[in-house]
Amino acid sequence: MTDSQFERCKQCLNRKRAVDNKEGICNIKGKNLDFVGVCFDYDEDPQVVVGTTNKREAIKPNLERAKIAQALIWVVMALDAASAFSSYLQYNLLLLLKNEEYVSDLVLDSNDNREQIIALMYLVAFVVSIVTFLRWFRRAYYNLNIRVNCSHFEWWAVGAWFVPIISLFRPYQIMKEMDLKTTNLINSKTNNQVKSDVTVIGLWWALWIISNYIGQYLFKMVSKIQTIDGFLNSTLVEIINSILGVVLAVVTVVTIRSYSKKETMIDEIENREARTLNL
Repeated sequence: MTDSQFERCKQCLNRKRAVDNKEGICNIKGKNLDFVGVCFDYDEDPQVVVGTTNKREAIKPNLERAKIAQALIWVVMALDAASAFSSYLQYNLLLLLKNEEYVSDLVLDSNDNREQIIALMYLVAFVVSIVTFLRWFRRAYYNLNIRVNCSHFEWWAVGAWFVPIISLFRPYQIMKEMDLKTTNLINSKTNNQVKSDVTVIGLWWALWIISNYIGQYLFKMVSKIQTIDGFLNSTLVEIINSILGVVLAVVTVVTIRSYSKKETMIDEIENREARTLNL
């Protein structure tokens, strides 16, 4: 296989993802890669962008999406903090009831209304933050797919979150791949050696999994509560989960901000290279 044939293999629908060598790029079982001339199994993938100029034009801006995603996560963090404080007030109220002290109906109604309002506000903010995060995440992986041969197609950056079992590890794999490959791209083009953020990404994903597990446990727990002790325990779990949500929000913002800086760096490097070529 010649170099020119290999370049065409990189555009083929039958290629393997994340493989960039002549021996392993073909995904057709039993295919002989030492062919001469044209491969009759070749089928051009319209998603593949070739050529420096074409790649630069195909890259889409993502900085604004990163800023919006971070802003919504800060809102979620603020509501998590408010929820933790509200649950703390509810916990003290439940202790009064357990000790058979008098609590007026007005106080009880006020507590219920406060909890419901915060829960509704949190639900709306959380859903919107998920949408804004996924828009940034998909665009980031799309841009990386233009620059290098990634392990998955760009739509996996969204779809992986909703597929059972796969949702437990694929988003983490994609985020890690984004960071490592973008870091390598920057380091290959500059003298300044940028460090990867794999540790932070691992912490981010661990917090996300733990938070989801506690949330599911809390949902099942609340549906079975029949005693004041049960409400006390569930409220305590709510406080812990809200505090964990605050930490998760901070780590998520750090993760987005770090990768966004790297994405901006590679954009600037590529723009400088383009200007140099045009001189």
